[in-house]
Amino acid sequence: MYQGPKDSAPHDHGPSWAIYGQAKGETQMTDWQQVEPTRDNASGKVRQVRTYTLTPGMAHLYNEGDVHAPRRSGPTRLIRIEGRNMEKVQRSTYQPA
Repeated sequence: MYQGPKDSAPHDHGPSWAIYGQAKGETQMTDWQQVEPTRDNASGKVRQVRTYTLTPGMAHLYNEGDVHAPRRSGPTRLIRIEGRNMEKVQRSTYQPA
């Protein structure tokens, strides 16, 4: 269970896909399109494409490299399944253009 509001920065799951499933509460998801790649440890640039709300019972697949950002305004239960163990995977960072 996630408590309280939180905004996450745009991110991907590197070489893995990820599935987000909403079990309780709501999560506002924003999809981003990369407009400038990451280079030499500098953040890539992205632009906002769309925003939608995950409600209980909904799930969404993010393919390898898909940039997205979750936001919650209160307590939620969100299940995230990734295609591989991400503990040691270095991922790119992104900033809105």
